[in-house]
Amino acid sequence: MNWVAEELWDVDLGDARRNRRLVKIVEDLVAQPGSPKKDAL
Repeated sequence: MNWVAEELWDVDLGDARRNRRLVKIVEDLVAQPGSPKKDAL
């Protein structure tokens, strides 16, 4: 488990797919800190 998943482990968006998508979005944003947000998504 990476640090993003550890930080967001207790988030409940009502659907496991949404929870996984949130983790993926945050991972993508963190991976590209200097780029515009639309490019990270």
